[in-house]
Amino acid sequence: MGKRCEKCDSKNDEQHDESKSRCTGCICQILWQLLKQSEANFSGIEVTQQFLLIQKGSSKPLSLDGTGTPTVFTLKKFHPKNDCVVFTFVESNGNSSSIAQTLIINCRDLSGIASVQMVQPNPELGNRIYVSNANDGTVSVIDGDTNTVIAVVRLGFAPSPRGVGVNPSTNLIYVANTIGNNVSVINGNTNTVLTTIPAGAFPSGVGVNPSTNRIYVANTDSNNVTVINGNTNTVIATIPVGSQPEDGVGVNPSTNRIYVANSQSNNVSVIDGNANAVIATVSVGAAPSAVGVNPNTNRIYVANFNNGNVSVIDGNTNTVIATITVGAGPAGIGVDPTTNRIYVANNEGDTVSVINGGNNSVIATIPVGDSPQGVGVNPDTNLIYVANNFSNNVSVINGSTNTVVATVSVGNVPEGVGVLPG
Repeated sequence: MGKRCEKCDSKNDEQHDESKSRCTGCICQILWQLLKQSEANFSGIEVTQQFLLIQKGSSKPLSLDGTGTPTVFTLKKFHPKNDCVVFTFVESNGNSSSIAQTLIINCRDLSGIASVQMVQPNPELGNRIYVSNANDGTVSVIDGDTNTVIAVVRLGFAPSPRGVGVNPSTNLIYVANTIGNNVSVINGNTNTVLTTIPAGAFPSGVGVNPSTNRIYVANTDSNNVTVINGNTNTVIATIPVGSQPEDGVGVNPSTNRIYVANSQSNNVSVIDGNANAVIATVSVGAAPSAVGVNPNTNRIYVANFNNGNVSVIDGNTNTVIATITVGAGPAGIGVDPTTNRIYVANNEGDTVSVINGGNNSVIATIPVGDSPQGVGVNPDTNLIYVANNFSNNVSVINGSTNTVVATVSVGNVPEGVGVLPG
């Protein structure tokens, strides 16, 4: 896994005065200073202590996962006597979980390091709802405690944002810009755009796996899915899927499976997140437009716009086990894994159908605004947020009473909804 230092000897380390470094190499000096100073400004590198490493003789960052994707290393310890550096990193163990690993390397074998900007979640900033406004090119940020808009994030020139995905582990929000053919990454701590990542043609749907820190973007016009590494915010794969994948991207972090609704081919592509490959294609109803996943039951819910129903897929067998009639033009789905309730936005009926996941039956129909589209669920508060396209607002539903408890005005033509629980 890298050159192991031959002189890493704990006995010798104890006899050595670590207040003095014998390192003379540039990289060695930088690493030494970063560990010794809590707010180091050595060579201008921000002290995140997370890096990409470039070994001598190579021009590309070191990759240890076999895919060529740069590995993100966390600096843990430095032995100044023998130039040994201890890093940790995380790699997939072949399923949905990850294994912590250790790399010990001589700093003199490195020709360069790149600081990786990591956004640390602020626990005081939970319970935020992010709503994309297609005609404004903005994202409205709603405080879930007060049901008020506390910020408006502008995404740039004519982006026409649609799908929204939130990674609660990093507090980063990913917004698909259909006209811009890219993805805006918003820092949830500051409500500013951190970076913009190229995607395919007409990106519309976004799904996030917080366990692997991978983001999946459905590109409607190029019939594929862009896979983004959330550690580096770079594209690491492009996966061909069915015809015209739209808003429907669902992720099961427990199985590391991604479900993409293909609106023209009337099916769902099942992607293995480890291999970044389609492993199954499941036929559903006409014009599937949205996907919701309950990781606790491994059930996948697909809204079929033209049929006015929802297909229920068993994630263990990749087969449809039920079809549930809902309202007219179902366009959005949100799932509360805690209550096992599924919320379906009926775009042409101006209602939300509430499904009991235990028996696959509709238990309530809730009037909302004009042309509801995106649905977001906060399982911590049991509140559901529905973006109403043509009334330019968001309906807030209480999951305990199945009633609208608030209506929040947002931007022009709200489309996608992402929720940061808390």
